[in-house]
Amino acid sequence: MLVVSGGTGGHGTGWLGARLTVRGLLARGSTSAAEARFVGAADGVPDLARWAGGVARAADIEYEKHAADSGDRAARELASLFADIDRELAGPPKHSPASLMAGCTATRLDGARVLGAHVGIGRALLFRAGADHFENLVVEHYMHLVGDRTPQFRDIDPAQIPLNIMVNGLGALATSGVGIDRFAVELGAGDLLLLCSQRLDIPDEEAARIARTALDDGVPLHELARAIERRAAMTPSPSDVAFAIALARPIEAPPSR
Repeated sequence: MLVVSGGTGGHGTGWLGARLTVRGLLARGSTSAAEARFVGAADGVPDLARWAGGVARAADIEYEKHAADSGDRAARELASLFADIDRELAGPPKHSPASLMAGCTATRLDGARVLGAHVGIGRALLFRAGADHFENLVVEHYMHLVGDRTPQFRDIDPAQIPLNIMVNGLGALATSGVGIDRFAVELGAGDLLLLCSQRLDIPDEEAARIARTALDDGVPLHELARAIERRAAMTPSPSDVAFAIALARPIEAPPSR
């Protein structure tokens, strides 16, 4: 599984929604024997010195443990797992300092086929072997892009809607009406999959150039990730976007006897 999540209200408890989402999905949905690797808020509770308002009270952590442990590891559909997480974020304990909501894009590999689920403003980008541009596999759940799915926004002219209004996330599926998007794609050798919690701080075209150069030069994936991260940090107002990348490689046949 490959999962990215971005919580809303990062000044308060946005990190907790994202952490619950990632850890809950991996706890219930991963059937791999490999140990999961976490980064960001999913890896460790935020340091109060770095996260304004990110108060991690003991009760919140106990709620997190309960949510992560309340499912099984059956190979369930990602959308079904999303629905579980949605119910938990929609009904946090009364002591929680704010409501919890998180966007999430998650994928699971079935042979060479990628099966995915998406809610929120994240993205799933496919970079085919030999290509010079990304293919976008999902629609961001901004009001001007998906407002026609909901009765309350259907009659609003998209041209009159600001471009940064998020209208869907786990914890708010019942009220948004937008739902869970599913996607599927076949991977070939050399194809790159990039998931991000929101748009990268650099244009897609620039990210594609960085990726193409790295892949052509045989640069390891972690170095490609660092290159994108360094370039994004040079932008005027870098965000806290999270991203994950995976590269499809051919399976080498075992030596014949």
